Amino acid sequence: MKKYSLLLVISCIWGSQFFFIELVTNDLGSITLSALKALIGAIYLTVISLFLPKENNNTDNFKKYFWIALFEVVLPFILIAQGQKYVSSSIASMLIAMVPIFTLVFLALFFKKKVRKLEIVSIILGFIGIVILSWPTQGKMNVSGNIFGNVLLILAAMSFAVSLILMEKLEGGSPVLHMRNVLWIASIVLLPLAFLFEQPLQMNINNTQILYIIILGMFHAGIVYMLYNLLIQVEGVLFASFSNYIVPVIGVILGYFILNEPLLLKHKVGILIILLAVLFSNKDIFRKRAIKDH
Repeated sequence: MKKYSLLLVISCIWGSQFFFIELVTNDLGSITLSALKALIGAIYLTVISLFLPKENNNTDNFKKYFWIALFEVVLPFILIAQGQKYVSSSIASMLIAMVPIFTLVFLALFFKKKVRKLEIVSIILGFIGIVILSWPTQGKMNVSGNIFGNVLLILAAMSFAVSLILMEKLEGGSPVLHMRNVLWIASIVLLPLAFLFEQPLQMNINNTQILYIIILGMFHAGIVYMLYNLLIQVEGVLFASFSNYIVPVIGVILGYFILNEPLLLKHKVGILIILLAVLFSNKDIFRKRAIKDH
């Protein structure tokens, strides 16, 4: 049950970030916000690392840190920001939810990982749940949309999948140190981009918005990436990728309780299917059931 608790905590943190982003995004450039999140997260994990036992840096990990920062933070930001200009949010959420599918495909094709049938069933079932959950309540779903936007969002999902696999390949070290290094690299890349394309020194934000940015950096970059890396180390990349299915569920539930948004039948069906998908991903349940039957 610990792994489900960790998956739920990660999904809740990521699912709640949209509320905080909404409160600052109109007064702050998206590149600047991403850079500040990465920088605050890096500083926060650096402080935490000071209280951990000293570890020898594994030089084999440094190249991986760079590629994880690129594929997890920098590239997806650019691709998603551009892709959402051409497609609806519902289509975007479905395309980004393809991360577990691409993770499964990449592991099977390029890393020769043997994939269990239940893992395939759970990932496909989860994606069906996302489609039902994200389907618009009015009008028809424009699945084709803008081809260019769709391609960009699919590339973003692929980028996330690659970063997940690379996280699993990190050798030794604690999740705090791993993600501290990744976020520092992401900060070094994003900060010049912020100054190049935006004017971060001229941003007009109040003290409350500064607090929201600090929360985003500490929780939605630092803590959540640390927990994410921990989950990958303990349970593997496929199980961790299910957070991409749970996050929209958290968004719908928070919208219902906080924003008084309607909880429709399609939401309930989609959530139920996603929960069943997560259940199918747990091989131990079926193993215990088989032993009990014998």
